Amino acid sequence: MLKRLFYVSFVFYLCSLIYVEDSSYVHAINKDVVFFDSGTAINGRTMLPMRNIFESLDATVAWDSSTQTITASKGNTTIQLKVNSYKAIVNGKETFLDNPPTIMNSTTMVPVRFVSESLKLPVEWDSTLRVVNIITEGKNIFIYVNDPTINTDKNSKINNYNQLVDLHNNLLFVLQNLEYEKSLYPNYSQDYRNILEKQLTLSKLKLKVMQRMEVILTEIIRQG
Repeated sequence: MLKRLFYVSFVFYLCSLIYVEDSSYVHAINKDVVFFDSGTAINGRTMLPMRNIFESLDATVAWDSSTQTITASKGNTTIQLKVNSYKAIVNGKETFLDNPPTIMNSTTMVPVRFVSESLKLPVEWDSTLRVVNIITEGKNIFIYVNDPTINTDKNSKINNYNQLVDLHNNLLFVLQNLEYEKSLYPNYSQDYRNILEKQLTLSKLKLKVMQRMEVILTEIIRQG
């Protein structure tokens, strides 16, 4: 049972890596695992909407629109950031950023690594999957980073398409296992409802995979 649940969680992780052009959503399996697909690379640094990152790190955040200043607190740490400023204040001490907070499409984006490390949280970067992993108090936060400068030649698209095919097949396998698990419980039980909720979420993700596959396949065909 544990192995099967781990596999379900792993597929959620893989599915969170799919970038859909107009998406900005969060997948939460439970309180321990959170996925964001709204990370954006700016000058080689991962940026995320400020409320997404601070709230997922269980930090309080305040926004002063008159000065465009962000103040976030967690435990004994307080961080102050200002839009378009390379200066930051952590517990009253001035420090400097590689990339300043910025506003994109009316959303305030903040640098993920600086925020996490200022809160003394470990940050890992997987360059192959383009995923940032932050671990905080038993919670795993995964952030897929979209980079508009990534190569979009035909071979890259074919590789991406093949990866999506694998994801689609894995989703089918997990959905079949969940269907079997669901049959073990009466339909009025909480276990049954929990499995049904996972099935619905996975089915939506499977649909996104198929839609993305169709888009990429059309682009490959057009390129000839």
